[in-house]
Amino acid sequence: MKLISSNPEKLYTFLKEWSEADRLELHTCRPVINGRRIPRSNEVFHFLYFEESIFEPVGNIFYFDINERNLSCEFGYKINPKYRNQGFGKTMLAESIYHIFTNTNFNKLYCQTASFNLPSVKLLESIGFKRDGILREHHELEGILYDDYIYSMLRSDWRL
Repeated sequence: MKLISSNPEKLYTFLKEWSEADRLELHTCRPVINGRRIPRSNEVFHFLYFEESIFEPVGNIFYFDINERNLSCEFGYKINPKYRNQGFGKTMLAESIYHIFTNTNFNKLYCQTASFNLPSVKLLESIGFKRDGILREHHELEGILYDDYIYSMLRSDWRL
């Protein structure tokens, strides 16, 4: 086998022919309409959490990268450093999951966290998220590459 550089027009012709050989849905999990991929949505939905006795936000949960075809979305969260390790994260996450699964048709919520972020790993696992995979040496911090973990929860995993 030989690598031959080709001009972009010829390459485009080959790629177009290959794409027309079978349905795009067989090659991507992203949304497709009329044989073309739909760009990712830039929508981000936020849940800002307050505790009744505290007059500032204790945390934020947000979901994004909504994939209507796969009925999934990615989410992330931040907890005010002053209120970490007090149970707020678990409460926020549980309430957000309840809200998302009762008000949307999503089947799957997923997130990514650094392997060194043990509080986040413990939080996700305590709520019932499953570790789906590892992105090896994916997260650089201060010149060191760490693994990232991918976690998910399916609607069928969810407990009211």
